[in-house]
Amino acid sequence: MKHGIYFFDHSVLTTAIQDFTAVIKEDTSNAQARLYRGRAYAKQQQYRNAIQDLAAVIHLDPSCWLAFYHRGCILRQIDPKRAVQDFSVSVLINDTQENYCSFLHRGIVYSEQCQWSLAISDFESVLALDSSVVFAYLNIGLILLLHLDQYYEAIQQFTNAIEIDPLNVQAYVCRAQAYHKIHSLPNAVKDINRAIHLYPNKSQLCILRGQYLMELKKYELSSLCIHQLAEMDEESFTSQPVQQALIQSFCQNHDKAIKCLREATRIQPEPSVFVILGKIQMKAKKTKDAVRSFKKAMKLLMTSAKILPNTFEVAEIYYLTGLCRMEQKSLLRARDAFSMAIRLHSSYPDAFYRRGLCQMQLRQAKCIQDFNRALALCPSHFQAYMSRAAYYGSKGRYSKAILNCNEAIKILPNNGRAYFYRGTLKYQNKSFKAAIEDLSKTIDLDKTCILAYYNRAVCYHQIKDFRKALKDYGILLLLELSKEIGFKVLINRGLLYVELGDYGNACEDFKEATLLSPDDSEIFQAIGICYHRLHEFEEAVRSFDQALKLDPVSVNACVGRGSSYMENRHEAGCKQAQKDFLRAIHLNPKCIKARICLGYNLQALGKLQKAWSQFTVAICIDPKCHAAYDGRASVCLQAGETFAAFQDINAALKLTTTAPLLTNRGVINQLMGYLPCAMKDYQEAISVDPNYALAYFNAANIYFHNRQFSQAYCYYSKVLELDPRNESAVMNRAITNTLLNNIEEAKEDFEKAICLCPFSAAVYFNRANLYNGLKQYELAEKDISTALSIQANDALMYKFRADIRGKLGFNKEAVEDYKQALSIQEQIDSM
Repeated sequence: MKHGIYFFDHSVLTTAIQDFTAVIKEDTSNAQARLYRGRAYAKQQQYRNAIQDLAAVIHLDPSCWLAFYHRGCILRQIDPKRAVQDFSVSVLINDTQENYCSFLHRGIVYSEQCQWSLAISDFESVLALDSSVVFAYLNIGLILLLHLDQYYEAIQQFTNAIEIDPLNVQAYVCRAQAYHKIHSLPNAVKDINRAIHLYPNKSQLCILRGQYLMELKKYELSSLCIHQLAEMDEESFTSQPVQQALIQSFCQNHDKAIKCLREATRIQPEPSVFVILGKIQMKAKKTKDAVRSFKKAMKLLMTSAKILPNTFEVAEIYYLTGLCRMEQKSLLRARDAFSMAIRLHSSYPDAFYRRGLCQMQLRQAKCIQDFNRALALCPSHFQAYMSRAAYYGSKGRYSKAILNCNEAIKILPNNGRAYFYRGTLKYQNKSFKAAIEDLSKTIDLDKTCILAYYNRAVCYHQIKDFRKALKDYGILLLLELSKEIGFKVLINRGLLYVELGDYGNACEDFKEATLLSPDDSEIFQAIGICYHRLHEFEEAVRSFDQALKLDPVSVNACVGRGSSYMENRHEAGCKQAQKDFLRAIHLNPKCIKARICLGYNLQALGKLQKAWSQFTVAICIDPKCHAAYDGRASVCLQAGETFAAFQDINAALKLTTTAPLLTNRGVINQLMGYLPCAMKDYQEAISVDPNYALAYFNAANIYFHNRQFSQAYCYYSKVLELDPRNESAVMNRAITNTLLNNIEEAKEDFEKAICLCPFSAAVYFNRANLYNGLKQYELAEKDISTALSIQANDALMYKFRADIRGKLGFNKEAVEDYKQALSIQEQIDSM
């Protein structure tokens, strides 16, 4: 017996069994020999013989707890119920530390039977008998973690295990997973790092660390983990080609991944491996190869009757094939592939969504049905809502499109694309302020979203918030823009500057735009208009010249150049302008703008009848053209046909009410002697446009004529607020101040008038009157002499100087001036 026990302890099992058999032959009731032989049979996996021996032991010695324990261990897998009974009897006989393994194994059986509370109770009994059993802590922790969702209690169990065995990798990994469950990611990463420190070449640990780091949004560190995996040479890792290929694919080493999987398919061609190969080929943009891989997978899945099984796996292969066809722009074949996927698996939301996309690109109205079906199957399908919004947006149903964007934002509240598209839809719906809110949210989520800045600038422009629009356009020009967007930004900002009256900056933007599009004639026209508004007429002519070189039949460029020539104020310029206006009319006989400009041109040349005819033709073309009536009124007025002018200006005012038209009617009324009517027109013009200086000026002149000098003074001052360089207003206010005895103010105004118009004889003449009234005859004589040097043939000024010289005692010079005055007057009378 001792001989057999010796060999049993030293694992020489065959010899031990022979010795125990010999003992049993001599003494069939020897329970100890049968117990050892049963245990030896169990170690040799001769379970039938082992059970027979252990049953005999139990029969011979019912109190032998070891026999019940070992038989329970053998029956644990094949008959768990009997195993539990044996373990229970064993612990009933012996519940001391010596038999804690019975509690442990019974706990394992209970775990396998999902009887979690009984399992935990047994593992706790083990720990009560021996608190150093790490396995018990781990099992309790795993039950709490995986099945009872008691994560904090699980963490405590794993911590107890680590305190007993600080080098236990499983405990660290399990605790990391528990920390992950309670979103304590930094602690999870710490535990995984400790596990990797103990086993640095375990690929699964690196995968877990990469996952946790990605969830912590530490993407660089996460990517580094995956790259480390790709470089690993661990045997267990390299023996799994699919996993290795996936790692290589993540690292963008698609060629290595494809090579790895192709070798795997040669050794053991399986449909799933071909599918993974196809997916990686799709990532590598090798869609033709991917389609071939999917076809091979389907060939392997095909039954002997050459029929594909009706499974999701096959449906997915068709779906992936459809994606490849979409990438190849083969929309009809893609649609058919998605249809097959749906036929095989009718609850496939992505397939419905993709088929809907194909149909939308093929302009088929059925696409909306597929989007609806995708959302019915998966109410959280973000892309389906966005595509449905795009469909409704393309049909002009903006409100419905916005509602779909709202649903998409509920699913992904921080998705910039959804806010951007909703903002553009609100812009289309004329809800500019709401659009700005969405576009601002887009920019908050993505500071470099060029289109969001661009569209927001357009919205600000629409609501007349020019400062913010300029700011957004400025930001855009600091970013790296495509040529097309950069061009649009410059044009839009230039137009905004035009609207603000800042023609200098507008001109600079348009000139910069010509560098991006040098063959666009309209930009040169815009530059010409800006130069015209800046009174740089020669530059304007050059810009219009360039526009006409690019587009010789541009009517607007002809009219623009003609208008610039007109501003030269000399006959040659007027004749050149006339040629341009006639060319514009030749290109488009119905161009009213060209006929009106030609009418003013002919008026400037004194050809009043021809001018009148052009304005009349313009009125015939468009009886509602108020500018034509206004122009004809000015010609009639110049020709002395005051009543005809009055009729035309009234016709213009029936079409529209503007300050210039009212002021022009006031002038006609004034010429007709109807001063109260004229004043009424000027006051109405001021109420229509409080910043129209000419209306104030003409009203001031009537006040002056009526000797209402205080009112005249106020109105001249208002003119100078609006137009500080109006020399006529300055001089008239100076005269008004003289009459009001505001001597110092009068002197200041005369000085301003001389600065603005140094060659005006009238200014010096009127200031001479002021000095004469002040008895400052020397200054008066100096000013009247200056006036005569500018305008020599004026009898009145000679008489005035003669009077002043007489007061100064210069009698001889005074007589000469009187004689000169008489001579000039006689010449005038004889004419």
